[in-house]
Formats: sequence, structure tokens, C-alpha cells
Amino acid sequence: MAANSPLITDDAMTNLDFSPKFDVTHWPLGVEKYLAQTEKPLHRAILKNYLRHLLLEVSGYWDQIIVPELTIAEPLYRVGDQGVVDVLSGKAAVENFYRETYEARINVMGARTMNMCVEDFGVTTEAYWAHVVPGEYLRQQDHDVDPDAHYLMNYNIFQVFAYTSDAKLIGERIYVDSASYSYEKLAPEDVVTPEQARQELAPILARATLD
Repeated sequence: MAANSPLITDDAMTNLDFSPKFDVTHWPLGVEKYLAQTEKPLHRAILKNYLRHLLLEVSGYWDQIIVPELTIAEPLYRVGDQGVVDVLSGKAAVENFYRETYEARINVMGARTMNMCVEDFGVTTEAYWAHVVPGEYLRQQDHDVDPDAHYLMNYNIFQVFAYTSDAKLIGERIYVDSASYSYEKLAPEDVVTPEQARQELAPILARATLD
């Protein structure tokens, strides 16, 4: 997924392809390209699982993620942000995490640029991440924003996705660089709603099988 970037910072991620305007298809299309270049069968199986998982999550199909085809029965997540690590243990806790994200309408997200590698243990990513979030949601988090607008919430994130030897997700370790948060007020025509995201991702999800 490497390419030149227009960003001018000291961050190593500026060597990658940067999407100056949020595009919900940018990240999964990049994963598809990475998958096309991957030859080892286990690595391909892991990436297919990862791609389908992310598409289900961003499309709002939260109840189709923690299923036997994709995930072990009792996954374990560690999510670190703002000096706090939330430990989510078991199917119910992890499903609740995805359900709450969907119900808060903050499931529209993706990497604007990302380092990514796959190995036998799973997938590691470092990304400049973005969420499309309602202003009202940010107001509830004590941000002084327009509650009727939408914002692009950006930050740096490091993620490790662990998989079994038959390519089932064991769990995730997610760590956010809390000092990197920034917020962009979106013009109405630039807002990607959960409904729009589901529609735009539908063709990619249709071909994101585990076969």
C-alpha cells in the first residue's frame, strides 16, 4: 500500500498513500490490492477474514462479525485510549462493542493511510485513522462543536489482529495515540452516513468471501 504522500510531517506513515478526502472505500480497496500480492495460503486466508470483518463492521453488520466462520467462540480484545485500556472478554462483550458503535452511528471509519503486514500470527497495522462522527456525539464527549454538523475525527492507531492456525480471529489489541486527535468539520456534501457507507461497500463485501 506504499506510495508517495502529500503530507509534510515527521511521521513515517507519510511514505504511504494518503487520502486527503475521506473515502470509505479507500481502505478496503487497499487491502484487496495487498491480498492480490499475497501468496502464502495461510496469509491469504487471514487477510480474507480480516477484509470481510472490516467490511461487516463499517457496513453496520455488527451481528455477523463474531460468528464461527470468522471468530473463535470467546475472543479477547484490549482497546487502549486516553490512558485507559478496556478489556473485552467473550462473545457478548465484543458484540456489545460493535453494537454500541453502530447505534452511536460512528461505524463509518477507515484508514486514510496505513502500514500493514501479515504473518502467521495475524495482521499488524499502523494507520492514520478517521471516523465520521455526529457533532452531538462529540458534544457528549465534552467537545465544543456544532451538534448539528458531522466531523472527521482523525488519529494515529496501532492494531494487532491475532488469528488461529486455521485463520479464525482470536482477538484484537488496539492502541490509540491520544495526543494525535484532530477534528475536521465536514461540509454536508462530504458526510458519509452509515447508510451511504453500507451502499458504497456492498460491491466489495459481495466479493469479500472466505473462499
